[in-house]
Amino acid sequence: MINDYMSLSTRSGFNKSLAHFRLVTGILNQLNGGANLADVIDDLEKQKSVEKSQIAPILNAVLRDRMGYRALSLNLPVEVTDFHKIAETTKNWNRVDTVVAYHHPQLGITLLNPKDLSQWEATQDFNREELVVLYAKAVDESAGDLEQKALEVLRDLLLGRSVKAGKEFFDPALERTAPPPPPPPKPAARPAPAPATPTAAPAPSAAAAPEPEPRSAPEPAAAPVPTPGGKVRVTPKYSVQVTNELFHNGNVEAWKNIVESYKAKHPDLEVHIFHDGQKVNNINALFKWGKVKHGDVLLFSVSGEDIKGVAKLQRYLFEGASIRYNNFLKKDVNKVLNLF
Repeated sequence: MINDYMSLSTRSGFNKSLAHFRLVTGILNQLNGGANLADVIDDLEKQKSVEKSQIAPILNAVLRDRMGYRALSLNLPVEVTDFHKIAETTKNWNRVDTVVAYHHPQLGITLLNPKDLSQWEATQDFNREELVVLYAKAVDESAGDLEQKALEVLRDLLLGRSVKAGKEFFDPALERTAPPPPPPPKPAARPAPAPATPTAAPAPSAAAAPEPEPRSAPEPAAAPVPTPGGKVRVTPKYSVQVTNELFHNGNVEAWKNIVESYKAKHPDLEVHIFHDGQKVNNINALFKWGKVKHGDVLLFSVSGEDIKGVAKLQRYLFEGASIRYNNFLKKDVNKVLNLF
């Protein structure tokens, strides 16, 4: 029988759980004041105050179990690249709070406030067949019928369908502003030094250094600040045209060596390759498909927190897709090309 409390049996496990509980409590306080969960998580990620692995548990515990948001999930039948209409349509919604959870296969869960165009643009695009879950909660519990309507409007907007103006989601009498950020925790107070007892010890000499004053235990912070994490971004998709007569096995090997070299230089970044609207999980498949030939266009993007070297990567991939692919095949066995 698995013990649900085994993670609390060590100091590190207990402290990690306690830090997560404090983080969730702080998030709940902000949501109760009218904040949107996607906005809160976005700020925490930028401050490196939340890990990516914490987002899914927070999402389920807060929106579903605690606050009872209604949900609608779908696998996108089309690629979504334009988000202006979604942000424009939802920007005045104040009778219902909505959150979009995009389940990216490499980046994990990304939360978005549909009203914030900058959050949409940071994801660049939503790929076909990937999972999106929409959440909605009416501000007034008596208007729960608005939740399903809001979910359906959001779904139709993602799919590029025409929708009504959605005036039922706006009430001019309501003012729903996000609360100000919580103040930073106050530093622990230093107690006054205890008076010396005359008979406890002989008086120190003039040359002796004074004893350091005792410090009190620091107060627990309102929100933990773990060092890992950070806001993960993804670049737009860059095109690479195939100029060789056929993207054959030599071109495939060249691309594998180029990507390997890039990863060796930037181990925290990921390279994503696309062909014909589909993500390529194995570069070898480009040769097996037999569909990549002269004039075709392959796409790639890079994801990570501190993205670098994309222009050089694009230049090398272009050469690797040309008749000059041999330049990237000359390397020692079990060694990586030094390209970056």
